[in-house]
Amino acid sequence: MRNLGRRVLWSVGIAGVAFVLLNAQFFWVNFQYTFSQPPSPGPEPLKMAPNTLLVASLRIKAPVHYVAEDAEAVFQQALQNGVVHYPGTAQPGEPGNVYIFGHSSDNAWAKGQYKTVFALLPRIEKGAPILLSDAEGRIFTYLVRDNFSISVRDRRWLSQENSERRLLTLQTSYPVGTSLGRYIVVAELTE
Repeated sequence: MRNLGRRVLWSVGIAGVAFVLLNAQFFWVNFQYTFSQPPSPGPEPLKMAPNTLLVASLRIKAPVHYVAEDAEAVFQQALQNGVVHYPGTAQPGEPGNVYIFGHSSDNAWAKGQYKTVFALLPRIEKGAPILLSDAEGRIFTYLVRDNFSISVRDRRWLSQENSERRLLTLQTSYPVGTSLGRYIVVAELTE
C-alpha cells in the first residue's frame, strides 16, 4: 500500500512539473508583471501603427489581424502573429461589438511570438483604457466595463444585436494551459 501511495505522489509531482514546464512562458509573464514596477500611465499616444491593440496597464501591445474565414486553422495561423479580429463583428470605432481574441498560454512547441499575449488579461481592472487603431491608424479608446470567465460554449459575446453601443470584447482561453473556458473583457468606447 505504501508503494502505491508513493507512485501516486510521484505521478502527481511529475504531472505538476510537466504542466509548469509546458506553460513556463505564461508563468514567466505573470512573474515579471508581479515583481516589476507598474507601468506609468503617461499620456495616450498620438499615433499608433494601423491595426494595433494597446493595453498599457498590462503591457500588452499586439498587431490585430483580420481574417475573412471562421475556421480554426485560419485563426491559429493568424494567432502566430498577434491577436485576431473575429470575422463579422464590428470594426474599431463603429457601432456594435469589436471582438478580438488571443492566446494566454499556447503550446510550448507552437510557432509565433504571441503565445502569451493575453496571459495577464484576468488582471485587468475596471476602468482601464484599451486603445485600438483601425486600418488608417485612427486611435479609439475603450474603457473596461466588466471582466469574467464563461463557458467555452457561450457565444453570446459575439453578438452584434446591441448595435447602438460601441463595444470591444477581448477573449482568451482560461484557465491557464487549457481551453476549458474563456476569459472575457468588455470595454466601451469613450467619446
